[in-house]
Amino acid sequence: MTIRGILTGSAVTALLALQPLAANATPASGANEPPNWTPSNIGAADWPCGSSPTSNGPGGTDVKNPIWLRDGPRAGCGNASGYTLQKGTRLGGWCYAYNESGNKWFYVSVGGAAPHGWIYEKNVTADSSSINRPCA
Repeated sequence: MTIRGILTGSAVTALLALQPLAANATPASGANEPPNWTPSNIGAADWPCGSSPTSNGPGGTDVKNPIWLRDGPRAGCGNASGYTLQKGTRLGGWCYAYNESGNKWFYVSVGGAAPHGWIYEKNVTADSSSINRPCA
């Protein structure tokens, strides 16, 4: 095997190790409705990794690209959902926020229930405009 083949194989292996395990999330009925409870991770007033808003607003959207929910509104934040949400998974909206780079992120839950976390606007469908409450 060549050095190039070894390096390419190592890079692929490293990337695969970083991906979460795929699982199907089952959306609940009424996913456009916000949950009537506050998740245990609500409380932070700013938006670093590990943060959650207190706003609980209307709206919903669908996952456009298989991805997991993050624990903050940044690409480098951790996996809050514990698995990959599949394309078409319905998300209930809580609120939206812009991170320090000016990117719009939504704080959502899966079908009005846990898991809940942040998802980048380009990973959801256009109906995300129904999530119209700023995070507070």
